[in-house]
Parts: sequence; C-alpha cells; structure tokens
Amino acid sequence: MRDFIDLMAEYAFPGDILNVGAGPNNGNDTVELAYDLEIKENPTWSAEMVPFYSIGNGDYFCVSSLQCPDSPVYYYYAERGRFEEYSPSFEKWVLDLPQFLA
Repeated sequence: MRDFIDLMAEYAFPGDILNVGAGPNNGNDTVELAYDLEIKENPTWSAEMVPFYSIGNGDYFCVSSLQCPDSPVYYYYAERGRFEEYSPSFEKWVLDLPQFLA
C-alpha cells in the first residue's frame, strides 16, 4: 500500500490519494491528518480504520489496522456513518481500479 501511495504522488489520479511520510507527495492531506480529523470530529469513525483515499464529501477508502497486513479495503459512507467491506484485499482493490474509475 505504501508503494502505491508513493507512486500516486507522481501521477494525476481522481480524488485525493492521501500522503504518507514527508514526501515526495502530491499536495493532498496526509493519512495522519485525515485520520486525526475524523477521530476528533466524526462520532461514527472507527479508530481501527485508516483512510488512504478520500473520495470527497467525507467518503474514504480505508484499511483496518487490526487486520493488517491482510486487511480488506473498506469504504466509509459519510452520509450513512458506516464502513462496508469493498474489496477482500488491497491487491484486488488496485486490480479493480479501472472498473471503479470508469
């Protein structure tokens, strides 16, 4: 996942791939900043969920810190205030990106 995020710092990608570490980065927020903001201001945010891709309007793709390194990818629906499993693995999520972006 870290390699994917680092790679996306070099390319244009719809939505906001959240940055990890000091750089290079794509100018988007960091995972840490997005996580801290959601934990402090969102009562439905689960502390185990780590956002890595901000869709907008408060929706995110996340992984579970309790299930890593084999976490499924979850989608957080802000207006519903809940997480749902979206893909069984990060690898499968990456492979299915063309369908999501179509």
